[in-house]
Amino acid sequence: MTVPPRSRFDLSVAKETLGFSAAHFLTLTGHICERLHGHNYRLGATVEGPINPSTGFIIDFAVLKQNLRVLAERMDHRVLIPTENPALTLHERDQNLVVDYEWPGWLVIPRAHACLLPLVQTTAEYLAGFLGQELWRSLQEAGETPTGLVIEVEESHGQAARYTIRRESPISE
Repeated sequence: MTVPPRSRFDLSVAKETLGFSAAHFLTLTGHICERLHGHNYRLGATVEGPINPSTGFIIDFAVLKQNLRVLAERMDHRVLIPTENPALTLHERDQNLVVDYEWPGWLVIPRAHACLLPLVQTTAEYLAGFLGQELWRSLQEAGETPTGLVIEVEESHGQAARYTIRRESPISE
């Protein structure tokens, strides 16, 4: 197949098996999402780049799905805690993580049930950004060379955030 100039390829995965269930809260005083609640998150990703002539792939679907599963497993059945949130103070007591927010001991959970994330909030937008950067890094470490990546974090059906990374690459004329 002859590839026309300025053309590009991308591939996408979005499956029910690429997700995680987690609890979270937002520090928005008076907002309903300030309460601890949960979602069945679904992940999807689109990778853009040149086709490897020896494989015919931009990236193998299996490689992309495995990298997404690794990210999801880290958060599955956990309470997502934003460690960069200035309204929170975190400390450990015995085997528990204690979250001080509106008062000392606002939330106390077993440490093994917490997923500490370097975020300000655990909104779908911030989760998409974090997961997008982690996916980009893991693909690069695996020797993959996509020129772009879009990751989608759906927190409920029809309600999602997307994060995009693009690497500048020369396009042959």
